[in-house]
Amino acid sequence: MSDSVADLARSVVSSQASSLRGSFQTAALRQQADSEKAVAQLVQQGVETQRAAAPEGQGKLLDIFA
Repeated sequence: MSDSVADLARSVVSSQASSLRGSFQTAALRQQADSEKAVAQLVQQGVETQRAAAPEGQGKLLDIFA
């Protein structure tokens, strides 16, 4: 009987560990996504700042054959 109780306990602990590992992975992915979103926002802000500081017409397509 004690073997089956020990097996059941091992099974429960293993299941909880697996669930906890999944929670940690989800949290890590969420944190990574938030970091990537923040980087994308910084890049977008940099682009907008450069556009605002550029003289009129700069940054547009240029016809080099004209």
